[in-house]
Amino acid sequence: MNRSTVKYLVLLVLVVVLFYWKTLLTNQFTLIIGSEGVNLTYAWMHFWVHSIWQRHVPLWDPYAFAGRPFAGEMLPSAFYPLHLLFALVPLNRNGVISPRFYHEYLAFTHLLCAYFTFALLRELHRSRFAAFAGACVFSLSGLLVRMMWPPYIESCIWLPAVFFFLLRALRAERRDRAVVEASLGGLCLGMSILTGGMAFFMMQAIVAVTAVVYYGASLPSAPSPDRHSHWVRMACILAVTLAVAGGIGAVQLLPAHEYGQISVRFIDGGTFPASEKIPYHRLVPGMWPQSIVSALFPAGFDGKYGGEEYYPFYIGVFPLFLAITAIWKCWENLWVRYLTGLAVLTFAYSLGEFSPLHGVLYALVPFLWLTRAANRFFYLISFALAILAAFGLDALLDPASRGISWAPAKPILKWVAIISAAALFLPGIFTQLNLGIWTALSLLLILGSCGWFVHLTANPAAPVLRVMLAAFILFDLAAFNWLEASKAALSKTGDQLEQMVSLRGAAEFVKARPGLHRVRVAVQPEPNIGDVYGIQSIWGGGATVLTAYSQLGLREDLLNVRYYIKPASVPDPGLVYQDASWKVYENPNAYPRGWIVHQAVVEPSHAGVFRRLDQPGTNLHQLAVLEMPLPRSLEPVAGTDESVRFRSYEADRMAMDVNAGSTGLLILSEMYYPGWVATVNGKTAKIYQVDGALRGIAVSRGANRIELEYAPSSFRAGAALNLLTLGCVLAGWIYSRHRAAVGGQRTMRASTSTN
Repeated sequence: MNRSTVKYLVLLVLVVVLFYWKTLLTNQFTLIIGSEGVNLTYAWMHFWVHSIWQRHVPLWDPYAFAGRPFAGEMLPSAFYPLHLLFALVPLNRNGVISPRFYHEYLAFTHLLCAYFTFALLRELHRSRFAAFAGACVFSLSGLLVRMMWPPYIESCIWLPAVFFFLLRALRAERRDRAVVEASLGGLCLGMSILTGGMAFFMMQAIVAVTAVVYYGASLPSAPSPDRHSHWVRMACILAVTLAVAGGIGAVQLLPAHEYGQISVRFIDGGTFPASEKIPYHRLVPGMWPQSIVSALFPAGFDGKYGGEEYYPFYIGVFPLFLAITAIWKCWENLWVRYLTGLAVLTFAYSLGEFSPLHGVLYALVPFLWLTRAANRFFYLISFALAILAAFGLDALLDPASRGISWAPAKPILKWVAIISAAALFLPGIFTQLNLGIWTALSLLLILGSCGWFVHLTANPAAPVLRVMLAAFILFDLAAFNWLEASKAALSKTGDQLEQMVSLRGAAEFVKARPGLHRVRVAVQPEPNIGDVYGIQSIWGGGATVLTAYSQLGLREDLLNVRYYIKPASVPDPGLVYQDASWKVYENPNAYPRGWIVHQAVVEPSHAGVFRRLDQPGTNLHQLAVLEMPLPRSLEPVAGTDESVRFRSYEADRMAMDVNAGSTGLLILSEMYYPGWVATVNGKTAKIYQVDGALRGIAVSRGANRIELEYAPSSFRAGAALNLLTLGCVLAGWIYSRHRAAVGGQRTMRASTSTN
């Protein structure tokens, strides 16, 4: 790596820091915004960090939704290795993850994206300055700086790295080298899976498949045997990439598949089975046709370009001019043609219900419905345009292109500048015309971009001029970075993070109370206090929940909710704790965490179980409702005292001593889920699904020593595939390096003997 490259890599650090100056250089802004910003990724990270500190694999989360498979839902990113950085940093004085470090990590994620893009553009034979500009444009524009969910951003950054290794694989002369490069591309694609951003992984897989096919079809025709071997090579590269991605991601995909079969997701119109194909009318509405205007005016149409969720694909005015230039001047380059086609087809798909392409692909492409928000495909448009912008910049700065070759563009730029100037200045004269300030800024940037373009077509770009050009592009991108929120403004409208911090005293009080119990916070939206402070709750944050949990109807008594946390302004009597912000009340009707029953009734259907629970007179303290009969009958209680005493309780294992007066069924107020295994007095015991959602274990008269452990086969199989794949990639890389070194030595010896 030469000094010039190092200079640009250091400059990218400076650029990212300055772009996020609000959160990195002051304490006045935040990206931890709203209920989802606090209760999802930020809260999940607390459970993840505490699990790592306790040397536990974060598989089961006992603190949210009465217990759930943490690794089952994709978005918590249970296995993303970069999250280990959070485990290296202590909590702040409020007992939570430092928001400053959280912001620094997000900036680091964007820096990685910039580095990956820089490497890709250098592999595409772009100049360092063009690669620097393209890296800035992709990592600091479009959906990447407007998406508030960090797992999606973490997933998005891997596309340039996947493309980089695919290019190297396609260009490799030796077969072993092609396989190694393809496997490294698959490794990056697998990292995208581990982030939990499944929709963006699928987009990246689409890019990988179409890029390889396009490359294969674009090479000059050859005799039939050569064509056959050529396509075999393409198929091998693609197969290795996808196989490695699947192997690396298996540790996440297999638990997610298991969880998806018995969970529901929250989509338009209510909950829907997570494993079923979403009906077309319940997909997120696509972008509106006027969204094409967002390429120049991200605030046009009041910034509303789509239905439920919308983003502009804005990469800056001048970079857009450069992307158009690349299409004009560099059309002979096959990757320019590919990226142009990718941008056009992606835009057509992102229109959703307005586009026949969207409907046809929904019907024909397996699992594409998982990316239920077509508007997120604007991510691929931003990527394509950013790479094209680097091609265009090199074409514009090429000394050989001075003079007459730019003549057709100058009249167009002149009229664009005239129209923009008129639109900018006429409202100042005719005040009845209304021009928004952001639209005015866009018009000013269009004027500036026209000036830059004309100047660079006629004059060489000296180093000072390049610095000024880069500053102009970054000014444009930063001006429309609106995601960061002012803490002062949030405090007036309701800062969810401040609310979470204020709950610390109440949480510590509940946590210190004896016994096992759960809690609810009586505010809406309900904060994910469980994952943040490590107290068990029946609520949390997530896009999915277990189907049985949703059907249980939040039976707070059955789910062992012993404490309610309410705002301090609530006048209810009977509190057991109070601070400046919150009061805590005890619920005397809460069921214990475990109890023994000696009666059981069988309901043959799952729905029938839940209907039986709600029937008047059903006493679940004494009666168990099951879907299948027990292998042996329960006996009436013999009158002796019965007890359930927990010896230990951890996230993924628990142990208890149960004393039963006669043969009975121990019911645990714990969510039933495959993967939990139980032993009674050292012998394996079956766990029954009781009362629709809870766990039941048959116990005999007298003392029963019971242990439960969460050891899902889906995780073990996924982890084995992950490690095996990683080992194969590493072995292949070592072999390729060794072979290259041996080949180099042979070449040197042959050269020496010839001399």
